Amino acid sequence: MIEKITSILLNKLIIKSKQRILIPFYHVVSDAVPVFTKHLYLPRNISDFEKDLDVLLKFYKPISLKQLLGFVKSGESINQNYFHLTFDDGLSNFYEIVAPILKKRKIPATVFLNTDFVDNKALFYRYKASLLLENYIYSNTEIKNIYHQFLKQNKFSNIEVSEFLLRIEYENKQILDELAKILNFNFSDFLNSEQPYLSKTQINELVSQDITFGAHSTNHPFYYKLPLEVQIKQTVDSLNWIENELKQDFKAFSFPFADFGVQKTFFKKMASENMDISFGTSGIKKDVIKNNLQRISFENFGKNTKLYLIKEYLKYFLKIPLGKSIMKR
Repeated sequence: MIEKITSILLNKLIIKSKQRILIPFYHVVSDAVPVFTKHLYLPRNISDFEKDLDVLLKFYKPISLKQLLGFVKSGESINQNYFHLTFDDGLSNFYEIVAPILKKRKIPATVFLNTDFVDNKALFYRYKASLLLENYIYSNTEIKNIYHQFLKQNKFSNIEVSEFLLRIEYENKQILDELAKILNFNFSDFLNSEQPYLSKTQINELVSQDITFGAHSTNHPFYYKLPLEVQIKQTVDSLNWIENELKQDFKAFSFPFADFGVQKTFFKKMASENMDISFGTSGIKKDVIKNNLQRISFENFGKNTKLYLIKEYLKYFLKIPLGKSIMKR
């Protein structure tokens, strides 16, 4: 009985909201917790991911990125529920675990790549922080003292090592490399042994399976903290890599972290660079930029996907009278 009531409620909320296209995003789907994400976010386990897909397929119809782009460009009203799956950061976990599941279920998806990291040529600074924190936790007293001395030298002696590492931001990310050098901790060795990112070979194989790719910047900065010219360069360089390497006939971009604080000037400039579509991470929400769509995190809400969606649609309705249902610029 409860199952039937919640199903009817979710359907009514979707229709009434007029937000008929849902765009979930994930990073990692795995029953094991990768050490490089362990202290940042947890993966969606495989069973819960499969259940997510069951719910999505019950209430929405899967569409490709090209179909989604067609809806956006046409501007026509949509009278059916659709979803498009997206995955950020271009991690090899997608190739190993996610792609076979999607292929079996015939569900299209888009992977957004940080182009500097393809082929495991470099590592996201936040992943470096997670690795160093894991190293600290399981180190002996001598190694821990090296961490403490480093913090003291950098005038951070009053905070915990975990807080220090996880609060390092893009603009001072070199601190992580400096600490790693003192510790003889080699990020290149980790990249070579663990291969956390997709290779070009894997990407090309996924393209042949109708997986589409978009850009996610070159090295994952927080856009609202960047000058406009750097925002543009990060975006154009990563989009050009996708175009040159994969020969896709459209340009899709998802903002690393989030798109809040990104001004209309950016979108005007990127329109002149022929960016077709872009994506934020603000959940069920409209955007004043018609081809910038907001995605919803499907990673950290527990096991009841349907209840999660009901709550998110209800949040959307609560935001309307507060003027917070639209991302303003």
